[in-house]
Amino acid sequence: MDSKLCYANADTPTPGHAWRRLSDAERLALVNSAVSAKSVSLNKIIVIAEAKLDGQVIVNLLEPVPANERGTLLLDLEAFLKESIGPGLVVWLEPLGDRNSLRNLRGIEVKA
Repeated sequence: MDSKLCYANADTPTPGHAWRRLSDAERLALVNSAVSAKSVSLNKIIVIAEAKLDGQVIVNLLEPVPANERGTLLLDLEAFLKESIGPGLVVWLEPLGDRNSLRNLRGIEVKA
């Protein structure tokens, strides 16, 4: 078997029963309290926007973070949440809209 494909058949962890029985507000509060307990400075950079039933945790950045630091920040946050809350959680950065003022003035809309 090709060593590059050894993880292709691995099961993807899903959120546990405890996570699924919580309401949207309770899941959001749980993630926020875990992040607050980890680091007060992290709350100045990241806002938890949503904590979905399927384990997706959507975050927003409050300030610009360079690309070379952003990936590590989000991966560290995901690893922490997997360890402290459950292995079925994944962190996603909420996408920003098109911020190019020239395109906006010309009425060009970018569809993703």
